[in-house]
Order: sequence, then structure tokens, then C-alpha cells
Amino acid sequence: MKSNKDKKDKLRENIRKAVDISQRAQRNFDLSKQISQKDFETLIYVATNSPSKQNETHFDLYVFTSQQKIREIYEQTKLFLLYDGKDNLEEVFGEKNGEFWQSDDRSVHNSQTLANMLFVYVENQGEARGGTHVQAQGEINNAQSIVKYNEQISYSIGISSGQVSMAAAMLGYKTGYCSAFKKGPVQDICGTKKMPKLIVGIGYENVNVDRRQHAKTLNKDIPPDFKTGNDLEKWVFPSFAKEIDVYLNGKLYYNGN
Repeated sequence: MKSNKDKKDKLRENIRKAVDISQRAQRNFDLSKQISQKDFETLIYVATNSPSKQNETHFDLYVFTSQQKIREIYEQTKLFLLYDGKDNLEEVFGEKNGEFWQSDDRSVHNSQTLANMLFVYVENQGEARGGTHVQAQGEINNAQSIVKYNEQISYSIGISSGQVSMAAAMLGYKTGYCSAFKKGPVQDICGTKKMPKLIVGIGYENVNVDRRQHAKTLNKDIPPDFKTGNDLEKWVFPSFAKEIDVYLNGKLYYNGN
């Protein structure tokens, strides 16, 4: 029989494994599989029971398992910008006449959304309990209270989606975040007047396939300077390493470099 120490050690190991899995976006999924009903319900429970300030409601959750709907959402995510710092940023990205603009030739779909299941977090200003939040929702409000309330909405969505990614990893799934998508069309697909804020793809990894490999886009469709292989090979997303310093009681405890 395992001792309490052995169980705690195993728990720590499993938490670290889940963190290592969930911190990396899965850019392609095995769509031949389906997420089980029990796991489906568990992940929804995790998403909708995460902490928020005074237990306020800050979002609605739109869940999609229909591959037709998921593909419709995926088509609205061609906003991954190919930029290496060599060209003038204003030539490929910016604002024109008050509207966001991005070069289509330098853009790629975010294929982490082409998943077995999608969670779309949609802003919901539910019943407010905090003073600044009540003020932000009232007829008499100010910029500061609105900013603070929007911060809380973002915090709540971040906490919820983080718990979902961890839970999904512990259940054997991979995940991928996407905030770069066309809000209006996704809003229409969800059938809501509220603003979608974040998409999380959840599903099965493609075994023996690089997690960064695009699900659809080939190198022949990518500008020459950004190709990652032969024209008929699928393009591979870049990736980076986190460099987070940790301070303990005001002194450097862990150097992220």
C-alpha cells in the first residue's frame, strides 16, 4: 500500500505533467475521435465553476462539437501574422480609417481551433456585486470603473480557461488558445449579441505528428521567407520559450533565463 508521501509525490508529478502539456498549443487534432460524454461534462463543469470576484458571472460559455460549426469558426481565425521584424510593420498590420487591417498574404489560420471540441468564452456582464462593477453597469459610470470591470471579466475568463486546459491535460487531451479571430462573424456563429473574447480548442493529438504542424496550410501557400519545408509539406508554427523570473520575499529565487 502506498504511503501518503508516495501519493503526494505522485500527485505532484501528475500536476507537473499536466502543466507541461497544457502550456503548449496543439495546432492539429485527430478529428477521427470523439470526446467522451463524461469528459465533455467534466470539462464544462470545470469551466463554469472556476473562481471569480465575489462569484460574479463574467462570461457565457458556447460549446461546439459540430465539425461544421467548428470549421466555420476556424475560417474566421486567419489572423496569425507572419512577421520577422525586417519589414515595416505598418505595411502588414495596423489600423486604417478606424478599422483593424492585416495583410492577407502574411496571415495564417489559427488551426488550434480546428479541434474535436471548442469552448468559446463570451463576455457576460451578469449581476454585479462590487461597488465599481455596479457603477460600471449603471447609467452614471466612469472610465476607471469600466476598465476595472473589464479587467475582472478578463481575469475570470483566464482563470476558467486555465483550469480547463489543466483538467483536459489530466484527462489525456491537448488544448490550444486563440484570441486572434474576427469577433463579429464568430459572434454571429454563436448566435449572441455579446462579444466573444477567447476560443479554446480541446481534443486528441495527432500521434507522431509535430504539435506545431498546421492542420491545413501547406508551405506553398506561405511567403518564401517563412516556409518551414517543401511546398507540399504542411507549414509549422513557430514557438518560443517562457523566461519568467520568480522572486521570493523580494529576492530573485528563480531566473527564467
